[in-house]
Amino acid sequence: MQAPKGHRWVCGTSCLFLLFVTIAGVAPVYSQPDTSRVEATGRCYSTNVTPEEGWLRARQDAEANAIRKALGITVNASTFQATSETMQGGKSADFLSLFTELNTTTTSGRIVDESILDSTLATESNVPVYSVTIQATVASDKGEPDPGFEVGVHLDKDVYYDRGDIDRNDAVHFSINASQNCYLYIFDIMANDSVLLLMPNAYFSDNSYTVSEGAEGFARKLAKLPFQLRVGLPPKKDITTEMIYVVALKKKIDFYSPHPTQESFGIIPTYQSAFVDLQKWLVRIPRDMRTSGSATFIIKRMQ
Repeated sequence: MQAPKGHRWVCGTSCLFLLFVTIAGVAPVYSQPDTSRVEATGRCYSTNVTPEEGWLRARQDAEANAIRKALGITVNASTFQATSETMQGGKSADFLSLFTELNTTTTSGRIVDESILDSTLATESNVPVYSVTIQATVASDKGEPDPGFEVGVHLDKDVYYDRGDIDRNDAVHFSINASQNCYLYIFDIMANDSVLLLMPNAYFSDNSYTVSEGAEGFARKLAKLPFQLRVGLPPKKDITTEMIYVVALKKKIDFYSPHPTQESFGIIPTYQSAFVDLQKWLVRIPRDMRTSGSATFIIKRMQ
């Protein structure tokens, strides 16, 4: 897909195939039935935020890490295995399924008490790095997903064509409908081992959805996005699969990735870092406050 206006960026140099997936559930590590006391460190890598925002993001990252640590939620190191050849034949559904299940399989918790143990500011590759270490008491949330809270994604077609020119390649059009008033976070799970946050972003922040306006009203917001969604294939590759992944929240709790790579584009550089960043965001949101939907599509090279 094409990046925001003024930038040239097209999907596709490599693909990932998930050989093993391990998402641990709640582990028996609690000192009490429902709480655990842990230490955790969070970081914010950014040149585009104020110091106050940098410290806040680092502390939020530490809180998310504390919840994941207390609840025993991990991603096994062997979860993501890179191989471009395996992706031939449409097997990318194996890694896409990981993202479709992320929202419902990730449990949630909350910080009931915390104190800051240490905070430092350093520089890595000329990028400021805010680091905060906390000690926190974490309580696990026992709620279940709200069965009446749903979101759906609908594409205008299933197959899109790379015609050899980004300006002539097919554009992806999609609509979204939700069963309740909510805020929508739209991601493109791309073929080049990265994830793009489509909405909200630095160019367009209004991601609210109202049932009274429905899919047509939200479509008008999508039309205001200052970039085109056009497909593109990696060199020497004739077919691949991508996915539009949507998380709907009853409250506006904005997502951000601490990874500095191409931050202004909203691009998370790898599937693994994207999965972890999304998981760290979701663990702080009660399960009855969130739901998700997705739609996959195929990109083919026009012969």
